Amino acid sequence: MDWLHPEVASQWRQEGKKYAHAINEFVRIGIASDWQEPQDEPEEDKRPVLASDVMEMIIAANQADDIERLHEQVPPASSPITPHFEEQLQPVCPIGCIQDYAIVQAGNTREHTKLYLANSEQLIEIPNILRLGISPDQQYIAKVTAAGISVVHNPDLLLNGDHTAYFSWEHIQQTLKKKLSRWESLADSIYPVETLIDIIPFAQGTKVLLVSGYGIYLIEGEQAVLLSPELAEIESYGKEYTTISLDMAHGAVSLDSRWIAYGSQMSEHCLLDTYTQKIHKFEPASSYPHYSLFAQDNRSVWYNACHFYNGATIKVDLTDIQQDEINEEDELPLMDQEMRVYAGASLPSGNIVGDAYGYLRLIDHDGQEIWRYFVGSTIVGVVVSSDEKWLIVGTHGGMAHWIDLQSGVRDEYTIGTAPISETSRWILWKDQIPLRW
Repeated sequence: MDWLHPEVASQWRQEGKKYAHAINEFVRIGIASDWQEPQDEPEEDKRPVLASDVMEMIIAANQADDIERLHEQVPPASSPITPHFEEQLQPVCPIGCIQDYAIVQAGNTREHTKLYLANSEQLIEIPNILRLGISPDQQYIAKVTAAGISVVHNPDLLLNGDHTAYFSWEHIQQTLKKKLSRWESLADSIYPVETLIDIIPFAQGTKVLLVSGYGIYLIEGEQAVLLSPELAEIESYGKEYTTISLDMAHGAVSLDSRWIAYGSQMSEHCLLDTYTQKIHKFEPASSYPHYSLFAQDNRSVWYNACHFYNGATIKVDLTDIQQDEINEEDELPLMDQEMRVYAGASLPSGNIVGDAYGYLRLIDHDGQEIWRYFVGSTIVGVVVSSDEKWLIVGTHGGMAHWIDLQSGVRDEYTIGTAPISETSRWILWKDQIPLRW
């Protein structure tokens, strides 16, 4: 029996075109008039009633290995589907690229996660590793186990490569405990891996930045240093402050390994110059520091601060920092005044940033939007392949999207202005076999 239900697929395509056209026109007029021209809200998407039938077709098409036809007859869209399967959803985060594969993490970091090597056609589960991190140049990976963190250079598809560093959890925790004995911290965690938000190897694989719910740490050689919150800050809280913890902790490292950007919900935007060890701080343009991203040319760093599902992003010029031309109270250039940014990737032309509403935007170095693209669920991770052909995007809707940045076309089912095309995606839901769409 053929898996395709022609009437359902036809209705899905028809309503998808109609909805995308309505949203695109609404946004086009809004932007052109600076949102001053009165408009009626577009009609609601009518595809959600088809969600169960469409999901049945996706499963059956995978069983029949008829994915190309599925993609053509039932064009992928997340937002009409995911509300019907909320209990199965989990965050999916692309971490980086190795050869022709992306490293993809599926699952909540405080629960059991799975790691995969994935491309548009193949998904290979990675065994015996709990977490993976990758350097800004995607040349070094940090493999995290219950015993420690191993860093290798130029890994193959078995994740083996030239060993550059190893840090045992026992040594990291013992070193931190000597400095932080008055407070509960990462040093006291029974399962430190479960507290990790990000792991970034850098400096030719000799250093690692650990971003965790129990603080942000720099690990190098025999040393383990708390970057945030600062010791002086937590000492000022008095004896009643007994636990080092951070909400919305985040960090990034520049491509040349000189700069570390970091922060958390209650901090300022922080920037460490690893050459001089000087820490610079900047006031956020919105309520709470949330994300940071370095430009590909090492000339600037962007900081996002959020307020509920919205936010604002500023740019810090790193040359001005080196020449002491920026003070903490200076008003910095705004790159965006709308997005709560969860993830991003840098290109020569600007930065791609993904937000809470499921939009990607490419914004140039002067803050001008080049394009926007809707994937349909809160963005978790964004990675660009080394040849800058593929944009791999992961979402809270449990999906990993392969988007061709060089296609030069936008299909009629796409919401946005970007001349790019999604060629395939993986659905990686809890308690379900992975599915291609």
